[in-house]
Amino acid sequence: MESKPVLRVTGTEGGRRPTEVPVEVGEIPSPELEVKRSRRRHTLAYKIRILEAVSALREDGSGAIGAFLRKEGLYYSTVRKWAKLHSEGKLGSTQPGARGKSRETLQAENQQLRRRLERTEKKLRKAEMIVELQKKLSSILAMDQETNSEKNAEQ
Repeated sequence: MESKPVLRVTGTEGGRRPTEVPVEVGEIPSPELEVKRSRRRHTLAYKIRILEAVSALREDGSGAIGAFLRKEGLYYSTVRKWAKLHSEGKLGSTQPGARGKSRETLQAENQQLRRRLERTEKKLRKAEMIVELQKKLSSILAMDQETNSEKNAEQ
């Protein structure tokens, strides 16, 4: 009985120190990196097309919905979520709450902040006028005190 020659390749396991990994002579790993698949993102048009196709298959009654979804690589729960969002009018590439705020929400918030800014600027102008008035009043009173002290000194 003849054993195959074993080549020892040194590698790492996570953050640990290098260990020897036995590899048979003809099985040296490929140095090329495997491309990591990114998560699928579906457009609004695609989602609506799928919803229409599923509803047509449901009305047909042939039970081909499962085969259609397998062909598309989708789960029924995902299509059900899309249908619920579509019926609520929230179906889109960015659903409110999932990825951010809707355009209408941002516009309403923007208007509210503008009104608050206007009120704050109005209060600031009033405060600046009051400060200017206090400065003038203080300088008038200082002049009045100087004239009073001069009159008292003459007497």
